[in-house]
Amino acid sequence: MSTIKEIEKLEVWQEAKKLGKMIYELANKLPKSEDYNLKRHLKENARGLPANIAEGFYRYSKKEKLHFYSIAKGCLGEIKNDVYFAFDIYLEIFKGKLLEEYFQQIDKVGKKLNKFIITTKNY
Repeated sequence: MSTIKEIEKLEVWQEAKKLGKMIYELANKLPKSEDYNLKRHLKENARGLPANIAEGFYRYSKKEKLHFYSIAKGCLGEIKNDVYFAFDIYLEIFKGKLLEEYFQQIDKVGKKLNKFIITTKNY
């Protein structure tokens, strides 16, 4: 599969971490009324995405690896949904930040994660 031994060298994890930072910045712009709703959910998934990639990466069996990569895909889907939701409701907060910037990074992570999953399955 891969000769990469450290998570820091794994591109899919690097890009997921970058997306996580973007999502944290977005969540921090949301109003206080969203602290235990949308903001919390965005942050949980922003952490969960790279964390599940990392957990799968360090597991021994293919089955375990794929399980955590699948959870990471779920986190990515929830992030995408919540970003749409945040922009639909709080568009005025995001002056200068285009929705497209988020979706470009989401799509980039999605493609890398899909490729990583396929590579893992075929290894």
